[in-house]
Amino acid sequence: MTSPTDDIDPLDATDVAEFAECLRAVRLRAGNPSYRTLQQWGARNKIALPRSTVQDALAGRRLPRKALVLGLVRACGIPTSDRRWEIAWTRLADQTSKSTPPRTQIQQSLTRDFATAGLLRIGSTYLGELEWKQLFAEVTELDIVVAYGQTWRNMHARELAQVAARPNSRIRVFLADPEDELTVAVLADRFDATPDELRSRITATRSAYETLRQLNGAQIEVYYRPGDRLFSFYRFDDIAVVGLYSHSRARGAAVPVFVCARPGELYEFIQDELAVILDQSRLA
Repeated sequence: MTSPTDDIDPLDATDVAEFAECLRAVRLRAGNPSYRTLQQWGARNKIALPRSTVQDALAGRRLPRKALVLGLVRACGIPTSDRRWEIAWTRLADQTSKSTPPRTQIQQSLTRDFATAGLLRIGSTYLGELEWKQLFAEVTELDIVVAYGQTWRNMHARELAQVAARPNSRIRVFLADPEDELTVAVLADRFDATPDELRSRITATRSAYETLRQLNGAQIEVYYRPGDRLFSFYRFDDIAVVGLYSHSRARGAAVPVFVCARPGELYEFIQDELAVILDQSRLA
């Protein structure tokens, strides 16, 4: 992307709208790269530039995060040595904080953070609160990353069978490796089970998914991955559901759950995790 000329000076901006006008001018001078191009540039340079967040920043409805502003102008050819953008952002942020009540500032910040992360909702009831049937309704790519996940599978047996019957669809399941002694020992302790009990649960889950295979139906793959599970997640095309694990051995339904979508930093994190997990796994 070509470097804009110096006649675009963000220090001339007196409010957020004028600052956004400067950002739009920089993008235009850089050849008007698409939001997708900017996001891809950010991914290559380890700078988060989600399309929806960049679009919001250029609209000028609110002051974007400093990191996004600096990443955006850098993507458009402004060198990191040009401190004017950071100075202008800091001045506008100070003006905003003085004119906005603290509670409103927090609410605005949370709104921006939700948009950047791609968060759709946060729940506390893992098995009953979420609209699972809507997620299953049209999914073509379903990825399931769990230790063994019997309860979830049993609850959604009908929906899983419906997905399995769809041609040109895919279900991938990633389970704990029952042949890895350390994995079994760690997870058996977490789930308050004996190693043999845990292996039995994993094997039963594998068998249940394999029996879903049918002629002209979805491609179904079951993988084993050694190592601990820090969280479980389910990816339904462009939406992911992430559930945390409890440190307590007592099982409970109230587990924090995050639902996120593409484009969004949390969804992209799940996508990256999935790629790593696939690389570390073997077909069962």
